[in-house]
Amino acid sequence: MKTVITFLSASALLSSFAFADSTSSSGVQTTQQSMQQEREQVQNENQNHFHNMNTDELLNKRGTLNNNSEREQLHNELQSRYKTMTKLQQEKFMNRPDNKSRMKNQPMMNTGMGGGMGGGKGGGGR
Repeated sequence: MKTVITFLSASALLSSFAFADSTSSSGVQTTQQSMQQEREQVQNENQNHFHNMNTDELLNKRGTLNNNSEREQLHNELQSRYKTMTKLQQEKFMNRPDNKSRMKNQPMMNTGMGGGMGGGKGGGGR
């Protein structure tokens, strides 16, 4: 009798773990699905935003976006308008932008040679 009760208790315990595991994984899937839907919504909003702008506004936006996906969407929108652009707009599109925002946000990195203390085989002391 003890064996039967132990077996039933173990079975109940295992089934509760299996149920808990399946609900937690479904919660993860739900979270991932909602995150994916949110990403798609933001992407659609950006595409609609760029679609509603005129070509000169789009060309002026080049080099000012920090987000890779926004830059890609802007480029795609401009690419789709290329055939309807004026010669001047096409030239501006073909020239690489200055990347104003990226240059502004990047710190200066090792702009000179040497000049620091220490270094070398002596361990910094003289």
